[in-house]
Amino acid sequence: MPAIKLTIIGAGSAFTFHVMSDLARQPALAGSTVALIDTDAEALGLSERIAARMVEAAGAQLNIQASTDRRRLLPGSDFVLITISVGEPWARERDVAIAEEYGIYQPTSQTVGPAGFTRGLRVVPPAVEIGHDIAALCPQAVVLDLANPLSAVCRALTRECGLRVIGLCEQWWLAVPPLAQVLGVEAELLEVFPAGINHLTFALSAIHQGRNLLPEALRRLYAPDGADALAALPVSRAVYDAFGLWPLGTEAHIAEFFPYFLTDASGGGDDYGLSIRHTTAAQQEARREERLAWAEGREPVGALLQPSGESAVPIIASLAGVTPPAWHVVNVPNAGLIDNLPAEAIVELPAWVDPTGVRGAKVGPLPQPLAHLLATRAVQQELLIDAALSGDRTLALRGLLLDAQVTSLEAAGAILERSLAAGAAWLPRFHPTES
Repeated sequence: MPAIKLTIIGAGSAFTFHVMSDLARQPALAGSTVALIDTDAEALGLSERIAARMVEAAGAQLNIQASTDRRRLLPGSDFVLITISVGEPWARERDVAIAEEYGIYQPTSQTVGPAGFTRGLRVVPPAVEIGHDIAALCPQAVVLDLANPLSAVCRALTRECGLRVIGLCEQWWLAVPPLAQVLGVEAELLEVFPAGINHLTFALSAIHQGRNLLPEALRRLYAPDGADALAALPVSRAVYDAFGLWPLGTEAHIAEFFPYFLTDASGGGDDYGLSIRHTTAAQQEARREERLAWAEGREPVGALLQPSGESAVPIIASLAGVTPPAWHVVNVPNAGLIDNLPAEAIVELPAWVDPTGVRGAKVGPLPQPLAHLLATRAVQQELLIDAALSGDRTLALRGLLLDAQVTSLEAAGAILERSLAAGAAWLPRFHPTES
């Protein structure tokens, strides 16, 4: 399968440029087709023009198609990459602001917390609609999901559509350089084994030249010479001290899974070096102007043709058989890989990828307290999916009440109702038309 058809849904996002850059450096995939799909015609047009310039600049043999109608381009797809957002950025901004009024702070709001939960209510229904179209028009396709909340979206696509889904996220790797630094080795040569769920995994080993150096890395972090590196990771240190496994990912993502860090007492996370991300209209306009300059040829696209560091294209290449089989960190159904998590939960861990498919590594049991924490998130995701697809406010409230940052029944109800009202345009199932 040297030439493939890769369809990107949500192609107005910057991830399209990462994919095009990585595909341009895969000569074995010459002649492949990249189909770009987005409901935002302006964003899609910019991505199409920029992608065409990238292909020309790289001298790559890639064919580009584009449409706002996914059903027109999905047939014949070997891989479908989903990278949608719904109502962003302003829906996210509203959700974060509402929760802050009740003392809940969310620096990322992509996975958990009230804003992460409401994001899932918005994203899951259109993701499932996309999944049904994939099942009908290109059922053989492998689906690569990058849409957040990633675990819930992957679970919805497998549960509701019966698709082969691989969730991809590189956030876990951002915790590797500090471990490599204290060991004095290159981060790319340190093979860290993460296990958990998206945005909250734990290091089980760190292999360098055949030796597990994770115990040594942690010893050095806690030694006097590692004081500066450890001080830069106060959330990770607190979680490790409490639960005995080193968490992987950004401090902001990790903090949102616990009730301890993003509180009024900590200044909304200021004491841990965490800050709330807000997108302004000026930033949005600056991004649009940057893309216009690339699309119109006023700025070179060479900066876009660097290795992205993303795993989507390397995984596609391994599945297509044009590069050797390899280990990749993926999100897949648990199915017994982690003994004490639900079989249906979407877990993040290494998997062997070759033309026969994706086979996750057997982990065994995690420490019971951490397994309980992660299992609760899996239950919450089931409730989120059920609520999102039904518009059932009772189910939505139950799911929100399972969130670690929600500690008040009254606040949960108020946050939910205000978030549903603020995002009514994106949550039609919760606002049925009066008959």
